[in-house]
Amino acid sequence: MNANRQANKSLKEYFSDSNLNFLKNLTREEQKVDGFLESNKTKQEKYSLFLTALSTKDYSTTNKQYFIDVKNVYSLLEENTNGLKKLKKLLNALNTKVLSLTLSDQETEDQITYQVNTISSELNSYAEQLDELKPKLIENNKTINTFTSYHSTRLLLTTFDMDLGYNLEEYVDLSSPIFDERILKTSYSDIVTLNENKVLIISEKDRKVYLPYRKTELKAYLSQYPSEYYSYKNVIEKEFIVPLDRFMNNQGIARFREAYALYRDREAQSSLVAFNQALKVSFKNDLNPAIIAACKNKKQLNNYILCLNDKKPEEFKDFQIIYDMNPANA
Repeated sequence: MNANRQANKSLKEYFSDSNLNFLKNLTREEQKVDGFLESNKTKQEKYSLFLTALSTKDYSTTNKQYFIDVKNVYSLLEENTNGLKKLKKLLNALNTKVLSLTLSDQETEDQITYQVNTISSELNSYAEQLDELKPKLIENNKTINTFTSYHSTRLLLTTFDMDLGYNLEEYVDLSSPIFDERILKTSYSDIVTLNENKVLIISEKDRKVYLPYRKTELKAYLSQYPSEYYSYKNVIEKEFIVPLDRFMNNQGIARFREAYALYRDREAQSSLVAFNQALKVSFKNDLNPAIIAACKNKKQLNNYILCLNDKKPEEFKDFQIIYDMNPANA
């Protein structure tokens, strides 16, 4: 198998379709970031001249609050520029690594795997930075545009024979390799994403259980076990998508096992405490063991058991529970 074929195989194995589509369109994303960066830097330069003009007219003394407001707007433009530059730097690095992976014919399979892991990590970093930056850009641009349109601003610009240029874009159409990604080829693809899932799906159709997860959990697996997990997607598929038979073949044992793991591992209780609590839970025949596995702590489990005892499981609010039954059993 030549290196290009190895690379393609690795990419398909470790990246989802959405990841691959993002990687194929890196140049387009770079151009979009460049566009936002250019318009923002132009605005920043104009506001720098505006500040200079106000300083010349001594607005820092005669109209101190307005001068401070202009400085604040300038700082928002600086914040935009710095954030966009970070995105551009990450995109450039990704582009270089993808080209190296796809064009080289010298790497061993281990080297290719290392490159894939590096790309996956940088995809996660890009997605996280974009997730933080997008709402800031939108909020900052709205504030900047509003201030620019003030009557007092327009009057001053006329006085100084200046122009602050066009409004900044308030819709940021930058694509994310992860946040819009759907990892399950099921009817639940609109619920479960790579970063946060607050839904437990017990599916007879798929013979699988899709457990809830938090972004912090995915990060922890990646940081603690870098040789075992290659991406958020990889963590989810290995740790949070479980065969249904694990819970259904012997539900009493499954309840004991999942409750013991909850108290021993997630609550850090002693073996004796975990054993006693698990033993109590194992006899609750109306408690689906998959729900115990989905609980992040004993408080969630106790909340569900209280709802179950009151015969009001629908009042449980810690996470949503969906049963996907086969048509014959629905």
